[in-house]
Amino acid sequence: MDKKLDARLLSVLESIPVCETLVDVGCDHGFVSIYAAERGLAKKITASDINEGPLANARKEIEAAGQGDKIQTVLTDGLCGIEHHDCVVIAGMGGETIADIISRAEWTKEKCTLVLQPMTRSEILREFLYREGFSIQKEKFVAHNGHMYCVITARFDNKESYEPFEKYISRAGLMEENAHEYTEKVLNRLSYEFGNRKRAGVLKKEEEEAQMLDIKEMEKLCRQ
Repeated sequence: MDKKLDARLLSVLESIPVCETLVDVGCDHGFVSIYAAERGLAKKITASDINEGPLANARKEIEAAGQGDKIQTVLTDGLCGIEHHDCVVIAGMGGETIADIISRAEWTKEKCTLVLQPMTRSEILREFLYREGFSIQKEKFVAHNGHMYCVITARFDNKESYEPFEKYISRAGLMEENAHEYTEKVLNRLSYEFGNRKRAGVLKKEEEEAQMLDIKEMEKLCRQ
């Protein structure tokens, strides 16, 4: 394939383990699916999307790349109607949306690797994963278009305990070389949002205390 993936999608691709079956949810143009097929990361790939337009574009790109025998396309909402796959890739959506998609597919807890790239509210996604018994095995951070994004690799292991700061960056993420840059950006966002809500007078006392604790936790990480 001659089209070049941007840094964000390349990081997603590099996080995919070698497996038998892979599903690329919200595949858009299908580039991740195509590159995964070309690199031999999975024997069978399902590229799904909720909209027919992007899926039609994906079909054209898949056929042009000569990967029609490896990749099937499915029009569906998230993982609805899709059977168990060894790896699930969900990239380019909000953290809440990704969490909702996973919550509606119980089979993701059965010997399945999740490769997730939230565009916003990654803390909501991490909290969901921990609460549902998933562990974050790896977390990478990538700069793209002036933003820092995370790519989360998770698997179900039925563990639910986690420290408060882990909703903003996992323990695995703390081991990454650009973790400090990421935590600083998270801290700046939290402080900005807290200031706006406080000035608007929309914070309840318990919400204010909780957000202040979160900010203090991130400040500690930034000083390390």
